[in-house]
Amino acid sequence: MLLRIRWFFMGFIASLAGIAYARVKLRQARRRLAPAALANRGKHAAAAMLDRTADRIDPSPPAL
Repeated sequence: MLLRIRWFFMGFIASLAGIAYARVKLRQARRRLAPAALANRGKHAAAAMLDRTADRIDPSPPAL
């Protein structure tokens, strides 16, 4: 009987830990997929693409 009770409590604790982990991951995903975050990521990607294109067209000579 005590073995069953122990397994029940272990399962209960594991489920609480799983719920807490899922809650944290959902909050992180919500923050990553927020409109402001997506716009900011797009802005940085466009700036990086422009920088790479400018370097391909006219690379600066190395500084001496």
